[in-house]
Amino acid sequence: MALVCVLVPGVPGARAARAAEATVRQALESAPDTARQHATSQDAVSQDAPRQDTASQNAVSQDAPRQDTASQNAVDEAEIPAVEPAAPPPDGPELRIGFSTSSLPYVDIVNKNGLEPRLVAAALSRSGYRVLPVFLPHARALELVRKGSLDGCGPVGRHADVVGLALGDMYLQYRNVVVSLVAAGLDINTLADLRGLPVAAFHNARVFMGPDFAAMAAANPRYEEQVDQRAQVEAFFHRRDRVIVVDERIFAFHRARLAARGVGEPVRIHRIFPAQDRFFVFRDPVVRDAFDAGLRQLQESGEYRHMVR
Repeated sequence: MALVCVLVPGVPGARAARAAEATVRQALESAPDTARQHATSQDAVSQDAPRQDTASQNAVSQDAPRQDTASQNAVDEAEIPAVEPAAPPPDGPELRIGFSTSSLPYVDIVNKNGLEPRLVAAALSRSGYRVLPVFLPHARALELVRKGSLDGCGPVGRHADVVGLALGDMYLQYRNVVVSLVAAGLDINTLADLRGLPVAAFHNARVFMGPDFAAMAAANPRYEEQVDQRAQVEAFFHRRDRVIVVDERIFAFHRARLAARGVGEPVRIHRIFPAQDRFFVFRDPVVRDAFDAGLRQLQESGEYRHMVR
């Protein structure tokens, strides 16, 4: 119901306010009883609605290590709407699929959305499956797939140990790059140029980036990995001697957010790595086959190109 402000000619301010209040009260009291009854019944329905059962998801999520910046990330990421709303889930068997943490725009934990959950849900929905996303670190997710607590997880790299599990087709390519500040004046053309530099890479880069990268990391005492990529990018702009290894989409996303806060400097993007194929792995080969078939349908229809652009 809209509130009406009434101006009474010739009445001083206090009397005009009382007159307006009386007008609004009279309008409310004259509202049909059926409207008030409808609002009451609707409130009752809302209060009696069953609570969503999150116990099973919490049981998995609590096994993951807590991050000190979780509450701050929740505030920051809550301000970011999902790129596209998730489609209503199909009415079919439910699959618990593990997704990595802190990897916007690929995974949006706050909204339980992001590029990867949308892509996996869209592919599996073609076979009638419903996807329940579970967010936890990659290593823990892979362990729970082997134990049967999760039906699948991703992303995994080409070099990941997935013996005994069903590996799906390549669903996406990550474009990992080295980023330095222009002011640092660094010339980085090969992996060997990272030796001796302070390098901050994404979590599990040693696994994802292959044996040559792992050897560089092992030989570099100034090498470290960070789970929270928002913090990784922000720290990069505050430590002028540091370079970071990060996916180019992830860097662009967080750089734009920081620029809105006045944080940022000119950077150099060193594209010294080949594109990295990413896969999802499943416990059941039947589910893997459904995912692969759905992915092909998305690609043939053009929907895939629209989602990953």
